[in-house]
Amino acid sequence: MSENMKIDKIFNNNKWVIYLMALLIGSAIGIIIPLTSTHMLKNNVSELLIGIIASIYFLAVALGTVFINKKMKNKDLRKLIAVGLIISSVCTILFPFISGGILWLILMAVMGFGVSFHLVGTQTALHSFANDSIRGLVSGIYTLFFAFGFALGTIGGPKLYEMNIYMSFAAGALSLIIAAFIVILKIKVKLFIYGESKGDIIKRISLSLQGAFSYGFIENTIASMYPIFLFKYNFTLSQMGYALGMFVIGGIVGTIPISYTSDRIGREKGLIIGVIISLIGFMGIIEFDGFTYKLFFSFICGIGIGAIYPVSMAIGIQGLNKEEIISAASDFTFFYSFGCAAGPAVSSLAMDRLGNNYLFSLSVILLIALLPHLFLRVNRSQVQET
Repeated sequence: MSENMKIDKIFNNNKWVIYLMALLIGSAIGIIIPLTSTHMLKNNVSELLIGIIASIYFLAVALGTVFINKKMKNKDLRKLIAVGLIISSVCTILFPFISGGILWLILMAVMGFGVSFHLVGTQTALHSFANDSIRGLVSGIYTLFFAFGFALGTIGGPKLYEMNIYMSFAAGALSLIIAAFIVILKIKVKLFIYGESKGDIIKRISLSLQGAFSYGFIENTIASMYPIFLFKYNFTLSQMGYALGMFVIGGIVGTIPISYTSDRIGREKGLIIGVIISLIGFMGIIEFDGFTYKLFFSFICGIGIGAIYPVSMAIGIQGLNKEEIISAASDFTFFYSFGCAAGPAVSSLAMDRLGNNYLFSLSVILLIALLPHLFLRVNRSQVQET
């Protein structure tokens, strides 16, 4: 395949529009998730309650996924995606104007429910239009654009917050509004969730779903609780943003090479590489106290973690037909969202009960638990080839 043909396959069928939306929504979430946690911490909310409220956002994403699967089959999701993003933007603007755990919890729930429509609809379209031979790369590019946006949000958000609290949240809201208008104006194809596909999809893609849950758990633990972890080491708000930003930049650096390599050597082997790099990064973050060390190992950790999402997605949809891909993408989004919901609440509980350095203990356990499943799949495929 020529280089021009490959580039055309990566960006055709409106995939470039979905990449742009990933950039914008990544920017918004990069601002919203860390700053909501920071804002609540500065208003004397306990770490445990912050973890619960942060988890509510992604629990609502998971419930939104279930709602779409049950109530929106065979209906065009474009308008629903746009409305959901606009509602989420309004909640983002309102967040710093109110106070109280219950009100913040409600706003986070509504925000998550609105964003869930984007996650299901656009990712379904992306993988339905992608050729099986480049799905790992397409997933990687989607994740890369999201990571670029997330990096902009996590680095720029704290600086805006120090200048003006309301301006920082308004910037996140603006990104969501622009994404909503892109859906309406630029996505011409209809985005459908079809009826249930035949076969036991969940059983067939169990490794992919395990990866999705693990990635969601780890990603949202880092996004919402890592600033609090650093706060306990007396780092400044800007330093928290840089450390979180280095994690995201690591994801940007690692996503495409590992995704591309996984398409060549086998996606299970590519995922093993990502998991091992992630474990090295977490060990460094936990063991070394200096800020320079935190930056370096955040970068290393990001290289591995950033690749887990796209490679896991590619593993789940390889060899499936169109209807099965739609079902698999929806299941993947649900498990990812459920992992996101569990991460901050459970990890904050571990940190509260066992100490600051235990924040990532469950994340490490989830990564280690992936390895036996991966090695089993690699060994099985090698036996089949001989």
